Amino acid sequence: MTLKERFEAAKAALTEVKSAVEAGEKSAEDLQGAITELETVQAQIKAADEAEALMKGLETPKAEKADKEVEEKAMPRTLGENFVEAIKAQTIGKKFDLNIPAFKAATDTQTSPAGAVDFATTFDKNVVTGARVPLVVRDLFGSETISGSTLVYLVEGAMQGAPAVTAEGAEKPQIHFGDPTPKTVSLKKIACHIKESDEYISDYPFLASAINGRLLYELGLIEQNTLVTDLLGTSGIQTGTIAANATVTDVADAILQAAMDVQQSSGFAADAIVLNPADWYALRVGKASGTGQYFGGGYFGAQDVPNLWGIPVCVTPAVAAGTIVVGAFKTCGSVVGKGGVSVEATNTNEDDFVKNLMTIRAEERLALAVRRPAGFKKLTKAS
Repeated sequence: MTLKERFEAAKAALTEVKSAVEAGEKSAEDLQGAITELETVQAQIKAADEAEALMKGLETPKAEKADKEVEEKAMPRTLGENFVEAIKAQTIGKKFDLNIPAFKAATDTQTSPAGAVDFATTFDKNVVTGARVPLVVRDLFGSETISGSTLVYLVEGAMQGAPAVTAEGAEKPQIHFGDPTPKTVSLKKIACHIKESDEYISDYPFLASAINGRLLYELGLIEQNTLVTDLLGTSGIQTGTIAANATVTDVADAILQAAMDVQQSSGFAADAIVLNPADWYALRVGKASGTGQYFGGGYFGAQDVPNLWGIPVCVTPAVAAGTIVVGAFKTCGSVVGKGGVSVEATNTNEDDFVKNLMTIRAEERLALAVRRPAGFKKLTKAS
């Protein structure tokens, strides 16, 4: 007999004994025995319920852990994968518009590679890309985020007067800082897009790699070139000229002097030197005229971190050959952004829908705030 059946039987027996006691057919001891039996069954049912709840409590963490692992496994980990998860929900052939927030020639359309591939052929879907320029300039600057579209900041005016050691009771010199000058920078929108066919879109891993490996790289390249252009176009940065016939040691001396000028004028030590690969090559192969030894060590002793005078060197074609920038990048400038990179897609652009094409656009908004222009010096080699 189950506990539930025993409980119902005990209830019935208690009712029967109660009626018999009232009729004088049974004693109070009989009634107490029926009550005790019912209470015993109730206690057993309660214990069984508590045991069942405890067992469920022990199993719940395992289930939650499994659900979490499934959820984490399915969670997109890159912007391209995030885009693919959104595109999977769309029906190919129907109109749609997608906006995925962040985190080739302009008129070309990417289609599946031509040529039949039979079952005995292994097809490597990794696209052999063109040259990739390291995207390193943005990391040199500080980073800020704003909620609006324009940033106004104040640049401290020059100090007038100077502190001095004075005798007791003597008049103390006064110093004064000129009124701060407001500077305004507005966010720029940097964007590019690619076109893909329905067949290409349906290959989700290929599509994710196209976004992560090509679209975002091209966006980053535009960003890097824009930052360099904005920095060199900032009013107030220091400038200097290197003679056309300057030797390798002359160039190295000019770079050290620029670092000293940066520290003296801004109060901050230079933390990076940015120059073109051609200029870095000329410095690295420089040799002493008497011994023929390399100034920077032989080719078997490459530097772990490229540097000149102990200052890290950033080699990039973002600056033209013959131009060298020395600066306190982290403390004197910052990249101001709003949000992150967003990716949007639609098949209703132009005649995309009738051609089974999709336009994918990536964009971001940022600006360069050069808070201390004197913290940078541009050296230009005379032609």
